[in-house]
Amino acid sequence: MRCIVAAVIFTASLPMLARAEPAIEQVSFQPQVKSLRCLKPEAVAMVRELVEKIGPIEITSTCGGRHARNSQHYRGKAIDFRPLKTSPRKAAAIAKTIDNVGGVGSYSNGLVHVDVGDRRLAWFGKKRANRRVAYNSRDR
Repeated sequence: MRCIVAAVIFTASLPMLARAEPAIEQVSFQPQVKSLRCLKPEAVAMVRELVEKIGPIEITSTCGGRHARNSQHYRGKAIDFRPLKTSPRKAAAIAKTIDNVGGVGSYSNGLVHVDVGDRRLAWFGKKRANRRVAYNSRDR
């Protein structure tokens, strides 16, 4: 009897899962990144919206790994990714238009950083001497 109830509940939830999956199916991961499970729900929503706007991406970093002190990665609110169908510059520009995106950074190696942090922040470059940073207040 429990198996039947579980099957009915699972079957009823399939349409909801099918609607949410097309965007996530366009996400691939580098071997060190296992999934999006460590991310906060608002960060997962950001990933879905990002993929809908720019197409497939390869996520290179989520919560693990080495990041700057006080990084949004450690809070489950950031990803680094490589856009697969567009340029990193265009991907960063589109990411800045998404409402819940806080920080957007692009690196000279083609990676893009996006987070759902509390303040708007944008940068380009890898080393502090070459990094251009722009701070804006969050319009919330």
